[in-house]
Amino acid sequence: MKVICLIALLFLLTGVGIVAADTSGATPDLTPTVLIEGYQLTPSILMPGDTAILTVTIGTTYQNVTIEQNSGTSSGGDSNEENTPVDLFIENVHLEGNGIIVKTPDFSRLGSLGPGQSIPVTFLIQAPDKDGVYFPEVWIDVQDGSSTRYPIPVNVNTHISVEKKPELLLNATLPDQIVPGDDFSMYLDISNKGESRADDITITINSSISSVSLDGPENFYLDHLDPGTDAGFNLTFSTDKNSPLGMCDVPVIVTFREPDGTQVTQIEHIGIHMEGKAEVSIKSLTTDPIWITPGQFTMVFRIENTGTDDAKSVEASIDLPMDGNKEAFVGKIEPGNDAPAVFYLTDTGNGEIPYTLMVQYTDDYGNHTLEKNLKLDVSSPDYGDLVLAIVVIGVALLCGAGIWYWRKIWRKKRQ
Repeated sequence: MKVICLIALLFLLTGVGIVAADTSGATPDLTPTVLIEGYQLTPSILMPGDTAILTVTIGTTYQNVTIEQNSGTSSGGDSNEENTPVDLFIENVHLEGNGIIVKTPDFSRLGSLGPGQSIPVTFLIQAPDKDGVYFPEVWIDVQDGSSTRYPIPVNVNTHISVEKKPELLLNATLPDQIVPGDDFSMYLDISNKGESRADDITITINSSISSVSLDGPENFYLDHLDPGTDAGFNLTFSTDKNSPLGMCDVPVIVTFREPDGTQVTQIEHIGIHMEGKAEVSIKSLTTDPIWITPGQFTMVFRIENTGTDDAKSVEASIDLPMDGNKEAFVGKIEPGNDAPAVFYLTDTGNGEIPYTLMVQYTDDYGNHTLEKNLKLDVSSPDYGDLVLAIVVIGVALLCGAGIWYWRKIWRKKRQ
């Protein structure tokens, strides 16, 4: 009796006890339950007599017991709550075939599962000889005596229609080759090849490099696309001469909603082929001598490549009616560089002579020709001024000599 009184007094002084967290008066259910978190059948569809592996993932519902502790006397004091997890002990896992042949025995006393924990259980099964859809059941027994049954569908050589979904496809129409620095157009078509409608469709176009930019909006919206329908957009892109040659990637992000409200995002890629192009021009023309007269002279044309690719096999020719080399092989001219085409000629004519300079070259786009219509001024020596100068000088000398002689004679007479 004294011991009992002492224990009672101790409880009254410490105030420690287990108190129900629910103040409504209802007794909470503190027992967790078992559940099937998922399963996987490999292969997913069996032929009659096939063997397969069925993996079942077992978990528990999350349950904690709340324990409240008071410190102090029974009339009051501080209190705190502590959440204590409740484990679930699995006694047995059995697979009932229901037409499927189960080759794996039961799993006994798998152990405890705490909140948030799961464990996979694998069965070896065999399909029967007859086609059909079978529903073997997973039976799970726990320590408190409760049991859970979960059916799993197994398809044995039977066609089952899947959920109808939309399927959006993109198709871009654009030039096969784009020259850096040129603008180009693209027609983007989006079509629904699926079996259900796609809603809230957003199309976002992003260029992967800054030198290829979209002129206009980058986002497009469609309310929906029914199966078998499509929609198109005309797009214009700008490039600059610094655009890298080769394949340029333009990502296109498509988002839409399926009939059940699931949002789907798919990323497509459009390849833009950037191909450089050579472009030649005549930078300058010099002659030696500068003033051409009948006889031998030299003409030097400097040919410049102002394009974005090499000008290859460059040749220049002139059709002047005179002797000398009228064709000059230049070779390759890289972008931003120039090279000379030299002609050594002999002329016996006079006046203004028209002629054509022709430059031929190749690049990845094929053969090209540049023609320039020019004129060459050839002047014969003008001896008229020389003769006049000689006559003037001669007359001046004669006059000077006459004056000198007259003055000499006049001085003698005075003496």
